[in-house]
Amino acid sequence: MDGSFILELSINLGTVVFLVDVVVFLWVGFFKLEQIEDALGNSKLNIDAKRLGSNLGLLGRQYRLSTTVSALLFTNMYVRKGLVDLDDVKNMPTRLKRWILIPFVTGGALLSFVFVLMLVAGKI
Repeated sequence: MDGSFILELSINLGTVVFLVDVVVFLWVGFFKLEQIEDALGNSKLNIDAKRLGSNLGLLGRQYRLSTTVSALLFTNMYVRKGLVDLDDVKNMPTRLKRWILIPFVTGGALLSFVFVLMLVAGKI
């Protein structure tokens, strides 16, 4: 196995992971978003995201999903600013948290993986 084969295999594997990640992200945006927003309750962040993103189609759903991700990742900051209720975040079912975090964490890991591949290939 030479280096070009491993690089090619890595690129193909990364492409497959990316496509699966996009499908999961779309699934969450279309079929889980309302459940996730309901679990967050009437937090200001949630209400504002619904108001701004409700009539924007897929882009609006992505915006609403991104605000829920940020509510989970930066809970303490949003609680201090009065944008999220800590009890709502703590009481959100674990299965819903996974539906939110997995596509975003996978996307971040994939981006890092592509960056390392480009470094190894000498493209950066």
